[in-house]
Amino acid sequence: MNIHKYNGCGNDFLLLDHIEHTDYSEWARRLCAKESFDTDGLIAVKTDPLEMVYFNKDGSRAPMCGNGIRCFARYVRDQKLSEAQGFKVETLAGTREIRVLNQDPFYCEVEMGSPDYSPEKLAVDQLYPIRNQNLQIGDERRKVTSLFMGTIHTVVFVENANAELDKKTGERICHHPLFKERTNVNFVEVVNNHELIVRTYERGVGWTLACGTGCCAAYVVAKENGYISEQEVTIHLAKGDLVISGEESIRMAGPAIYEWTKTMEG
Repeated sequence: MNIHKYNGCGNDFLLLDHIEHTDYSEWARRLCAKESFDTDGLIAVKTDPLEMVYFNKDGSRAPMCGNGIRCFARYVRDQKLSEAQGFKVETLAGTREIRVLNQDPFYCEVEMGSPDYSPEKLAVDQLYPIRNQNLQIGDERRKVTSLFMGTIHTVVFVENANAELDKKTGERICHHPLFKERTNVNFVEVVNNHELIVRTYERGVGWTLACGTGCCAAYVVAKENGYISEQEVTIHLAKGDLVISGEESIRMAGPAIYEWTKTMEG
């Protein structure tokens, strides 16, 4: 069995061909652990049709992963599963359309779908959307907005996104009782009307170097609140940038890098 490692803006994944009747939850816990390959997640690649089966490193299944789907697209091209400039990928969050913009270095754009603020999608026990809602976190109150953007996300605007890495706020919001299925938490610093800095505490992972769906969520909420006005916004992550655009349907453009292939027995 060949296992391939890819990364998108520092967010790294193990990719392998899908095998029926396999406990990928257990594989993710074992292979993505610090004692093993220490990656953010595991992606099993189905064909006919192309489908992305994604698990976080703690073994939990996630509907989608923005950086992961770019790595999936790179894998599809590397393995010659499709040589078309554009192709579709099935996910638990719906069908996603890929457009390869450059092969070497690899760069692609993904149609990420539309934001959904409905409480049902967020798995919360309240009847109204979470829009600029005050949330009690320990001894402080934080204003948050939550939405489904391929997966559950919460956006918090801050003066200094990097400063949040030394705090427990991300973990506390992620595990807040309001969110029955937990939430990804994105701390967003507004640089100007076309640039954001985003740092993400990811459910099932913890602090991560990048989160594509989180950047899309940050873009949507920043635009809704009037913090950005350009139609195309650059989002700065710890190890790279993503370009987010769109109105009804959100588009994400960014790189994916192949790192290595290892053969494992059994």
